[in-house]
Amino acid sequence: MTIGYDDVRRWDGNALDTTAANLRGRRDKLIGLQDELDDAKKLPQWRGAAADAARASLGTTRNKAEVMVAELSAVSRALQDASDAVTTLKTRVANNESLAGSYQFRIGNDGSVTDVRPPDPPPRSRFEAEDRAETRRYRATIMKQLVQETAAILTTANDIDATLAQVMHLAQDGKISDHDATTLADAAKGGELDARVDELEQHLRDAGLLTGPPVSGHYRQWLENAVRRGVPLDTIKKMIADHHLTPEDFRVLDGMEEIREDEDGDGIYKSFFLLPTDISGDDAAKAVRMTYILNAGTDYGAGGQQTDFAPTPYGSEELQRIIDRQKKNDWSYDEDVGFVHFNGGRLVTTPNGMMMGLGGNAVQDVYSQNGGTTYGDTFMLNVDDPQDAAKQLRDVVTSGRTWYQGDNGPYQGQLDLDRLLHHEERHSQQWAREGYTHFLASYGWEKMTGGNQTEEGAGLSDGGYR
Repeated sequence: MTIGYDDVRRWDGNALDTTAANLRGRRDKLIGLQDELDDAKKLPQWRGAAADAARASLGTTRNKAEVMVAELSAVSRALQDASDAVTTLKTRVANNESLAGSYQFRIGNDGSVTDVRPPDPPPRSRFEAEDRAETRRYRATIMKQLVQETAAILTTANDIDATLAQVMHLAQDGKISDHDATTLADAAKGGELDARVDELEQHLRDAGLLTGPPVSGHYRQWLENAVRRGVPLDTIKKMIADHHLTPEDFRVLDGMEEIREDEDGDGIYKSFFLLPTDISGDDAAKAVRMTYILNAGTDYGAGGQQTDFAPTPYGSEELQRIIDRQKKNDWSYDEDVGFVHFNGGRLVTTPNGMMMGLGGNAVQDVYSQNGGTTYGDTFMLNVDDPQDAAKQLRDVVTSGRTWYQGDNGPYQGQLDLDRLLHHEERHSQQWAREGYTHFLASYGWEKMTGGNQTEEGAGLSDGGYR
């Protein structure tokens, strides 16, 4: 349904606010039942088939409560956002009406602007005629302004309505997720996340940067990560506009095993993707780029973490730098992806826009020394002989720490993986900047002369050298 100007005149932001508050109150009452549901499910003194059936029933009730809490959170959040937006919009309507009245224009119920000023009598002099002509020109600019602002008000009103309606429909259709919550409070956060993602999606559609059916899969996961990490809307818009991003671009990740890491337990995880052994170099390069985009951040320097460098802002400029680096290190994808896989190693994409791998036969062992070695866009951990290279990569990623090869097999170290990957990505930049041959020559000269400029340039603390 299209919203008319008279509809906006009658909108009541306070009513939306009251409804949102009522829903939040009901949600909070449900959350308050958490302990009762958990205690009831234990039933420590009741055993047998009936007890098992009762526990199962209570578990089902708990799951339904989580979904209901998520839905209440999503709808109340959407209503509150709509209330705030309507309040702002009503101020614009009032200013628009005031301007129209001041210059004797009327805005109709359909949004049309009409000149209601009585006609002037014939001018009594040339000077009076010129003054009236100037007044007409000025009033014409006012009318143009009124027409433009009225149209803008209607566009905003329809956007507010569409965003709220989308969340309502999702709740009605049972499509609000609790995001695998384990508590009712977490389910509430999941519902709020869905509402904020739907609002972000609507903004992209309003800007002409997204078309087609409601987003899903990795594209929606990207928007969820952006909301979780507080990425500004303008940053997302710029990335889409500059790099022509569409949901289709994320499909390169479909079918790949996703390995998640949330070592600090804040619920904001990072995603790594295990590259198939038969993947092409071009698809591997694209998967690396899309992994950077999807994660919406690397956690380097997060939470006041001490690092060698200031974190690089997430956004279009950093993505372009990664693309440019990939072009200069294209041999990493054209040759090394196949080489690693052929020799028994495995690779994952990383949130900071490069590849990380380990394992392989004796030939592959040569290319990973000390704690690990970076070649172009590929960082190979010096874990050479695991029984299952893919499993070992899962262990590395989920731990959030670097791993080393010991006498009794691989073992976990203390160095934060976010810092290590930042260090290794700076090595990738060195390869790209110096070129394949020159980098090998300069690094070899450092080893012969006792220099350490390459490691210093990548950050000694981040690399675990001090």
